[in-house]
Amino acid sequence: MPYCQYCGEKIDKDAVFCPKCGESVVGKGTRLRKSQILGKIDEAKDRANMYIILATVLVTVGVMGGSLLFVLSSPLGLFGIVFVCLGIGSTAWADRCEHRARSLKKQLSDRYEHKARSLKKRLRR
Repeated sequence: MPYCQYCGEKIDKDAVFCPKCGESVVGKGTRLRKSQILGKIDEAKDRANMYIILATVLVTVGVMGGSLLFVLSSPLGLFGIVFVCLGIGSTAWADRCEHRARSLKKQLSDRYEHKARSLKKRLRR
């Protein structure tokens, strides 16, 4: 697990901002803009949708094709099980992509909340 280069806090490897100090941890001198992070969120959501569609197609082909071939007494009907398993695996990848999108969205909102709190503190002084 990496550490923040500014405050030394442990951070997640997919983190964009440090949860403690709110600084960008993407790389030296690199600042991600809000639009870039939103682009990454959209990309993760698009991937999740792609995996959901793939899972639906694989499970449908597996169930329909496997049952049809199995009814015909062909051992090829067992390939339906393979398609169903691949479909289930695709849903797991979709869940992972959705989790990444939620994580990035939370990091983005936490970052701007942290900036707002620190700005309020400065104004009080």
